[in-house]
Amino acid sequence: MLQTALIPNAHNDLVTTAAYDYYGLRLATCSLDQRICIWSLDEQTSQWQLQDDWKAHDAPVAHIAWAHPEFGDVIASAGFDRTVKIWERSTGGWVEKAVLLDARASVRQVEFAPNAFGLRLATISTDGMLRVYDCLEQTRLDAWLLSEQLDPCPATPDAAPSTREANGGWTISWCKDRYWGQLIACASGIKAPVSIIQISPSQSPQTILKLEPPIPDTVTTLSWAPGCGRSYHLLATGGRDGHVRIWKVFTDDEDAPSWTAQLVADFDDHAQGGTVGKVEWNLTGTLLSSTGSDGRVRLWKATSSSGLGGRIWRSAGSIGVEQQQQMDESSV
Repeated sequence: MLQTALIPNAHNDLVTTAAYDYYGLRLATCSLDQRICIWSLDEQTSQWQLQDDWKAHDAPVAHIAWAHPEFGDVIASAGFDRTVKIWERSTGGWVEKAVLLDARASVRQVEFAPNAFGLRLATISTDGMLRVYDCLEQTRLDAWLLSEQLDPCPATPDAAPSTREANGGWTISWCKDRYWGQLIACASGIKAPVSIIQISPSQSPQTILKLEPPIPDTVTTLSWAPGCGRSYHLLATGGRDGHVRIWKVFTDDEDAPSWTAQLVADFDDHAQGGTVGKVEWNLTGTLLSSTGSDGRVRLWKATSSSGLGGRIWRSAGSIGVEQQQQMDESSV
């Protein structure tokens, strides 16, 4: 049975992103109203309470991400004002520590690297550029170095900037398994393939693999599954076509890796409503959740092995906003 709870909306416009902290006890939301809200879970009542609320950008806030708790209470936010901001919680609330101004267009997503790689931050913006920053002073958080900058998916000549801005997909995801080094999955633009980029301190970033679905469409969300001892990676994607896809990414040679990808699941349950907004894995990489503009949260789970030695992915349930509201009303 799916258990859910509704959080009162403190925003005055559309919520663009919601992100849990490392422990799942706080939730950050950002919105077109230019504000960020931080919610705290009361574990005794299971109710979410508004903890902080402030104006963060001079334009809509597109995305927000938490850093690993070993670096303190730190979040990064991305805005349509072409800035990325670093925030730290102090006794008086959240304080702006740094503003990153390298983007030439709206910044659509930010994500911190796994803590094993230090305090690193990746961003993707509608100028098509993937940027990676390193914090030079972790105790102060005010100095950040632009370490890498590349265009993972060059625009096609017939794609006008205004068209890319309105209809494109802009998403990134750090691979959570550090064994193979720093891998970032990235999709940028209209109907662009998913590029898997390897970042190394000793050489320039390299695109080691491109994932192309059977019918190309714009990818809007990406998420690597936690490794948990598997000999391969799982990468989930969602797109404007309403499809949720799961890819198996692996290499057969550890000394000279040649990467391969296999599409192991393709679900179109969100297709009736259109775009998939977000895909996210649980801590063990065995359960995938997805949300879409059809107004539903859907779960996907691997069942018993098939005769070919693989896993079969199936629906594990779904719930919609209207259904949750009816449940709340019936319990009153």
